[in-house]
Amino acid sequence: MSRRTFEIAYAGPSDEHSMDVQELAPALLGIGQLIREANTSLNGKKATVKVMVVSDFEHKCFNINFDLVQSIYSQLTSLLATPEVEDAKRLLEWIGLVGGPASAVVGLLKFLQIKRGRKIVDRKEITDANGEGVIILRIEGDYNTITINSQVERLASNPKVLKSVKDTLAPIGTNGIDRMEFRDGGEIIGKTTEQDAVDIVASCEIAEEEVPILDEVNNPEIITWLKIYSPVLDRKAANWRFIYQDHHIYADVTDTSIVSDAIERGFVGINDVYKVKMSIIETIDKNNKVSTKYKIKEVLEFIPAPRQTELEFLKTDDDKEPGNA
Repeated sequence: MSRRTFEIAYAGPSDEHSMDVQELAPALLGIGQLIREANTSLNGKKATVKVMVVSDFEHKCFNINFDLVQSIYSQLTSLLATPEVEDAKRLLEWIGLVGGPASAVVGLLKFLQIKRGRKIVDRKEITDANGEGVIILRIEGDYNTITINSQVERLASNPKVLKSVKDTLAPIGTNGIDRMEFRDGGEIIGKTTEQDAVDIVASCEIAEEEVPILDEVNNPEIITWLKIYSPVLDRKAANWRFIYQDHHIYADVTDTSIVSDAIERGFVGINDVYKVKMSIIETIDKNNKVSTKYKIKEVLEFIPAPRQTELEFLKTDDDKEPGNA
């Protein structure tokens, strides 16, 4: 049996020591599912895992203590031939939830963050004399390279793992939570900020797009109301998070001036409402997975929330009017 404890804290500037159960429950399930899928992807049937949680409350955050218990199986008749099992500690290292030798190159979460939704344009695998190897990936655009292990590549190509990653990050950007911290014995060893989460989710979605599509249905454009759930005040941002009907969606805003208008106004409010013309694209891939994508084609009306938060510090010098400090 292999065992490892780890801590995750959803933190922010608020003094609240509580979280909406509608946000916390999917995140907890996402963490558990992420670890189970990672274990299955790397260990197959050689090991099973159980993730247990004990909550703890600290100043300005909601800290969660996890206990990962892994049961490792082997057949006596083929013990010597059994491939190495990624134990509980290494499993968490490959995901990027704890530090350690296995994550010395790049873990899954860091890889997805660096990738920022860009496509892989070149792949080179290098193996040394001991059979150990790494994979060098070149990313489109700026042609930076990323070095990862095969375990991380395997996790990054698993749709179930990517779905669990998105669920785990869902609370970031909501109810005063602006980051997720990874802790070991109370010490912060890493964190994922709101912008990091946007980059990771973009990589999850582009990876899903790379799965061959068997069929695609373009629904007629609709006119609907969208409420802001998590804005991204970056002119290069492709997706904002909205509430559509009764659920959360990521919608492509690149055909609109939503981002630039918010920056020019100098403020944005959670619960700001947009009346938009939006297209909905439904696809099914070779794994029979159905996906839905949303793209805002035009903003018809904007209704600000009753309370706004000044965001002058987000304006660049180019955004400010001449003569203003």
